[in-house]
Amino acid sequence: MRRLAVFVCLTVSFVFVPGLNADDALSISAVRQPMVFFDDFESGCADRWQSGDANAWRVEQQGGGFVYNQFQASKITNPFRAPFNRSMIKDITVGSFVFDVQVQSTTKDYPHRDMCLYFGYQDPAHMYYVHLGKRMDSHANNIFIVNGSPRTKISKTTTEGTNWDDEWHRVRIVRDVKSGSIRIYFDDMTNPVMTAEDKTFRWGQVGVGTFDDTGRFDNVYLFGEQVEEPKENNAPEGFYALFNGVDLGGWKGLVGNPKTRATMSKEDLAKAQAAADEEMRKHWQPTDGVLVFDGKGKSLCTLKDYGDFEMYVDWKILPKGDSGIYLRGSPQVQIWDPSLQKVGSAGLYNNQKNPSKPTKVADKPIGEWNTFRIKMIGEEVTIWLNGELVVDDVTLENYWERDKPIYSTGQIELQNHGNTLYFKNIYIREIPRKK
Repeated sequence: MRRLAVFVCLTVSFVFVPGLNADDALSISAVRQPMVFFDDFESGCADRWQSGDANAWRVEQQGGGFVYNQFQASKITNPFRAPFNRSMIKDITVGSFVFDVQVQSTTKDYPHRDMCLYFGYQDPAHMYYVHLGKRMDSHANNIFIVNGSPRTKISKTTTEGTNWDDEWHRVRIVRDVKSGSIRIYFDDMTNPVMTAEDKTFRWGQVGVGTFDDTGRFDNVYLFGEQVEEPKENNAPEGFYALFNGVDLGGWKGLVGNPKTRATMSKEDLAKAQAAADEEMRKHWQPTDGVLVFDGKGKSLCTLKDYGDFEMYVDWKILPKGDSGIYLRGSPQVQIWDPSLQKVGSAGLYNNQKNPSKPTKVADKPIGEWNTFRIKMIGEEVTIWLNGELVVDDVTLENYWERDKPIYSTGQIELQNHGNTLYFKNIYIREIPRKK
């Protein structure tokens, strides 16, 4: 019976283990790590979960109890090819762990019928996931990594497929970050069905979902040691960090704008830059791996000019906050409090002829971290906010000289608007121009 309740010993304490038969409960008791999370959804709500699309998930009754149901496809967009139906355990980050969950596929049988579990999740472009697919191939029934690029298979061993039916099954992930070991178990908690070794992500959230299908989840256990999210600002493969989390190397203060700087002599520009740098250091400070602006002074600029590029940047504001990201020295990818403006962040605010507003509000609640993925090729800008496409190939106009196209190259700026601001994980990948 799926909901047979028994008492078992977990390390040195007794815990109640609902939803498992006696053999499974004894398997749980053998886990020699503290339990940091459990949810059987008997509360009737999922307030401890963070779903990509709340409209695709609900807690519902089944068999005298409650389960967590991903009943339809999530309407979100990933930066790269990866599963988009996911719900993560909220506010818990772990290093090494054991993740144990009951799953039920609710999709009509077909060759790629699947269920997924996520781990080492840091953002929509950085995660591991295990795809339990009906039939194994290079994109199914394997362990994958998403690391600033489309999914890549990392399994060393797997099976020919996961024999899905309409019954409940039990899946377990055992992760050791020191060795890089990843082991996946399905029903049989003794012999893994998949293994991998990878040390790329040493921390992250864990969660549940599917790739293309639907499914239910119950009796979710997470054992391990909670860790603080590292503030290392380590860039994903193919990118490099503009902010190292430690100092302001690679950054400078703001002098004028592209038009006025072009009229300055080298001597005058150098003098103005030295004064701007001195002022900048008073108001922009690295604090615990986060770039913090105190609301005074001027914008922060990259030392280097950029042409075509792709970048990520995490940002956070306070109520009534207002900021932005200048591209090639020109305003701007907007950041602000949507409750005041009735428009979400990420729009090309200073456009007059071309679209200036994002297609949707994809901001997280004020005070939470948001992630931009910005891609600029030629005059065109594409932006994802928190994994959702909100600006699609829109021309960025030249604010400083309206009769000219956007500059071919220019600095990237973190805009000051007199508010306290927070930035981290600022990564960039330069894109060679086609000749």
